[in-house]
Amino acid sequence: MSVADQAIELVRRLNDPRYAAGASVISRELQEIQLSDQGWAAADAMLDHADPNIKFYGALSLQIKLNKNRSTLDDQAAAELKSRLILWFIRLALGNMPPKFVIDKVCSTLATYFIQSPVPWTQTVRQIVCSLHACDVVPLDGLSTYPDTSQIIGQLSGLRLFMAVRFCRVLAEDVQNSSILGPQYYHLDNLLKTNTADSAVLMTYVFSTSTPLSTEIRIEAVHCFSAWVTYSFSHWTTDPVALQLLQNLTPMVIEHVLHREEEVRDPTVEFFVNTLEYRSKFLQRDHLESISLLIRKTIGPQCLLQNQSFLDPTIVSFSKLITAYGKLAVKDLISERNRDSSQEVIELFQQLLRAPGYPAEDDQVILQVTEFWIEYAEQIADTVMDVEEDKIPFLTAVRDDLMQAVQTYIPKLQAPSLSEISEWDEDNVDSWQFFRDNISDLFDQVNSVPDTHLLSNMVVLATSVLPTQNWLHLEAIIFSINCISDTIALSDENTQALSTLIGSSLFNDISTNSADIPNKLKRAAMTLVDRYSSFIKKNPNFLPPVLTFLFTILASTPADKTKLADASAKSLEQLCSSCRKSLTPHLGELLQQCPQALSGPSANSYQKEKIMAALASIIQALPTEEAKAAPLISLIEVVENDLNTAIRTLHQGNLEDSEILGTSALQCLASIGKGIQAPTNDVVDVDSDGDEDDDSSATTNNFWTAQAGVEIQKRIVQCINIVEYLHNPGDAMDAACAILRAGLKETKPGPFVFPPEATVAFIDKAQITTPRIEAIIGTACSFVSNCSRKTSPHMFNEMCAVYNRVALVMQQLGDPANDPQLAQLCIDFLQRLLVSYLDVLLAPSDEEIAAAMQFVINCMVGDAPMLKRNACSFFETLLGLANPRTAHTLPSCRVPPLAIITAFATPLSRALIFNMGGLAQRSEIESLCKPLRALVFSQPGLAKAHLEEGLMDPQFPSTNVGEKEKRVFLAKVLGLRGGRQTVVVVKEFWALCKGTVTSFE
Repeated sequence: MSVADQAIELVRRLNDPRYAAGASVISRELQEIQLSDQGWAAADAMLDHADPNIKFYGALSLQIKLNKNRSTLDDQAAAELKSRLILWFIRLALGNMPPKFVIDKVCSTLATYFIQSPVPWTQTVRQIVCSLHACDVVPLDGLSTYPDTSQIIGQLSGLRLFMAVRFCRVLAEDVQNSSILGPQYYHLDNLLKTNTADSAVLMTYVFSTSTPLSTEIRIEAVHCFSAWVTYSFSHWTTDPVALQLLQNLTPMVIEHVLHREEEVRDPTVEFFVNTLEYRSKFLQRDHLESISLLIRKTIGPQCLLQNQSFLDPTIVSFSKLITAYGKLAVKDLISERNRDSSQEVIELFQQLLRAPGYPAEDDQVILQVTEFWIEYAEQIADTVMDVEEDKIPFLTAVRDDLMQAVQTYIPKLQAPSLSEISEWDEDNVDSWQFFRDNISDLFDQVNSVPDTHLLSNMVVLATSVLPTQNWLHLEAIIFSINCISDTIALSDENTQALSTLIGSSLFNDISTNSADIPNKLKRAAMTLVDRYSSFIKKNPNFLPPVLTFLFTILASTPADKTKLADASAKSLEQLCSSCRKSLTPHLGELLQQCPQALSGPSANSYQKEKIMAALASIIQALPTEEAKAAPLISLIEVVENDLNTAIRTLHQGNLEDSEILGTSALQCLASIGKGIQAPTNDVVDVDSDGDEDDDSSATTNNFWTAQAGVEIQKRIVQCINIVEYLHNPGDAMDAACAILRAGLKETKPGPFVFPPEATVAFIDKAQITTPRIEAIIGTACSFVSNCSRKTSPHMFNEMCAVYNRVALVMQQLGDPANDPQLAQLCIDFLQRLLVSYLDVLLAPSDEEIAAAMQFVINCMVGDAPMLKRNACSFFETLLGLANPRTAHTLPSCRVPPLAIITAFATPLSRALIFNMGGLAQRSEIESLCKPLRALVFSQPGLAKAHLEEGLMDPQFPSTNVGEKEKRVFLAKVLGLRGGRQTVVVVKEFWALCKGTVTSFE
């Protein structure tokens, strides 16, 4: 069997489902033939075969050979190959219509020859056209004996004409794709440009001829024109001659927008939509005027005919064209608003909003048109910002345009009923939601235009609809009011409008008729509360009906609508937190409403947490600490009751329910701790290293340090200790730590500001196996920061106890890589001690200090970037403290920092040098340079000996540098004495050691 026969047989197998399991092996064998010297002959044999699939692989084989062996083709071989390709192309055109995938592959192979051939293929399109006319290959030197291309084209039969146009299209597309691959293909630009005239003649014939042509040819001509415009716009914008050849075709293409056949019309419209949006400068002024005329006099009216459906694909396609034109012409439409043509376009856009039915489900056109109105509103808003109002003659007219559009949009925003929307498909539901989101952008822009009185008009509409109980219509209006909340200024007019709305029967009606109110309206009302909470805060007389509304939702929401009740609880918490001082007179009533809200059908732990936080924030605003005690105890009692239930459930053997109850109770307690925090200046970031000044004396006896306050604190601590009894206290441990951290954030005594020994006792029970050990170590970090304030006493013993526990966890962890997140928290704790409690850090035995230092060094040599960065920061700080020039400023320590540095100079230097010798990642170099610079600056003698030892270590990670390079590197580093240029030297050395990069940059 010949090689060609083998290739044909392999293709047969590839297309035979029986050989599917071995397809990869068959493909590999076929590729070996294609890449071999016999590949040319095999390709010819396959192209000569009757089976279209085999023909396809023949053309593909020639493509593969061209891409692989282009450099081996001499002039003669290239010319012979081109003739062979053209001959195969002609043979396809002489028979019946072959499958398009075969035509495409042969066209693409010819284009590949155009791109890859070492001999430039000139007069490409003309040679193809003449060869098709002659039904044989016409050599380049014989083209001059043929008539003009325009004369030859008219004599081509249907299939030959189709293939000529198809080739022109594929040629432009493939050259466009190759142009992004690199400068080696730049020469193709001029080569393609020389073919523009012949290509334009070919397309002109198809677009303008009165001779009946097949739909396929006309479709192909539109795609061909699109491909040439795409390429020309990317490459020939500075060559008006070449561009003009294509621009001259545009009027003929515009006529195809109204072609009677949909298959021709749709790609034509798509071309102009894309051109208007992305390549508008290709279109000349007369082209745009033609499109405008077409839209105003033909397409627009056709869309508006009463018997046209706004779901009809043709109408939707036309709406895209209308929108693309409108967005492009928007500045002219505004500045020339008084012209008849502008008036007609704007009126068309107004009319296109008025189709009956729901957007997406019944009306696809409005989804397109909305893009124009957003652009129109944004352009007007920008103009008003840049120009004084009295100098904008068209402002009144365009403002009226926007308000008219808004009035049309609001009814279109009305949501369908649940029964209707349940019948929609998923895409239409998504499109409907996208439409509403877009309207939010539109209304925001409209509201930025002066004197639209948008809020006032919307409120008038809402209050007029309210008595009709048309709830879904009301929801659309409230949604619209919510859309503009970000751009509302509380002017006298807007304040009056909000007072009218929120002071109306809106919330009372929703609360009274809760069972009949759509959930969508309830959500919109809750969003209204959130968006305009600053107004409600300034007008606390509106709080009672709003709170009643939120509590009603909590109490009445069915069990299968939990998210609605969750949203209500969240709104309640945010409102109470922001309006806490105004709500203190109502605290008793709110406490009474809680049991009913917490017993609703959809009640859950999340809602309970939010309500507890809400009430706690109001308690915080009470005028005296004594006044806070009783209501706070009532909240704590709720938590205690839940914890007692959890304990009883545990004793009954129900471990899972006990865990759920206990965790929920502690999360509620954490929410109380968060809510009762002071909202502004009395809260600090416990994770910061700052020394905030506390203008109040935290040590002064007050209510929370007296007997009554301490008893409340003890009750809270007893609640925390429940974690010891729960079966799987992961989330409960997180909650317990959150409770402790709430108090650690405060700067004044309070119910959650526990004595230090309470926090120490909690941390002192931790070990590596404790659930959520990370949260406990994080709490230890917060404890250090809390005890590091200027006003805090130095708690040496308490901090030693916490340090011993963290050191135990580090010992149990072993290799930091076993849990990088936990290791990072441990390093964070050590860093905080280093800054504020150096005497505690260096108080343990030599062996314990050594274990801690080695742990940090292990972090430095690991693979976790954040660990390495934190470890470097730790040693940079320690080296700074070890500087002899500043040693006298340090607290008295059992072991001085300098002794630690001296003892660990070898492993520290080795870790730094090995990282810089190629182990580190590029992004880690900056961090590693910090301790290196500190070491060289503060201890130059120590640095020289130990850095040299690391460089000459037999296990140094790189073999790309020798002793000479290492000594040069060391000399440079030492000579810079810790200066900034050290980073540059280290980067260069790292790049040299890596060997895979020529430089760091």
